[in-house]
Amino acid sequence: MIGDALGIAAGAAWGLTTIALRLSALSNAPTTITVSYQLAGAFFLLTILSFVLGQVSLTATPILIASMAFQIIMVGLLSFLLWFSLLRRYLASQLGVLSFMTPIFGITFGALILNDPLDGGFIAGAVLVLTGIFLVGGRDLFRKTSAATP
Repeated sequence: MIGDALGIAAGAAWGLTTIALRLSALSNAPTTITVSYQLAGAFFLLTILSFVLGQVSLTATPILIASMAFQIIMVGLLSFLLWFSLLRRYLASQLGVLSFMTPIFGITFGALILNDPLDGGFIAGAVLVLTGIFLVGGRDLFRKTSAATP
C-alpha cells in the first residue's frame, strides 16, 4: 500500500510539475534553466532526506557507477531537456502518450538488454495499452500524416 501511495504521489508530482511549467514564468524560460531548477531542487531535497533517513553510506562498485551515470545523464538530464522542450511546443494532453509508453519501453529494453523474461501478461497488457493509444490518438496521427503527404 505504501508503494502504491508513493506511485500515486509521484504521478501527481509529475502532473503538478507540468502544470507549473505551463502556467508560470518558467513557460518563457529556456529549457536548460527549467531543467537546472528541477535538478538542483531534487539534489538538495534528496540530500537532506538521505541524512534524515540515515541512508548516507555508499559502496562504489562499477555497476553502481554505471547505473548512476545512466540515471544522471539519460534520465535526469536528457529526458528532462526533451520533455520540457516538447511541452513548449505541444499540449501536455498530446504528450500523454509518452507517459503511457514508459513502462512498455522499460520492460522491453529490460528484455532486450538484460535478457529479462517476457510473460503473457505483459504482452497482453502492452497490446491493450497500444490499442488504447491507437483508438484515442491514432485517427489524429493518420490525419496529420496524410495531410503532410502530397
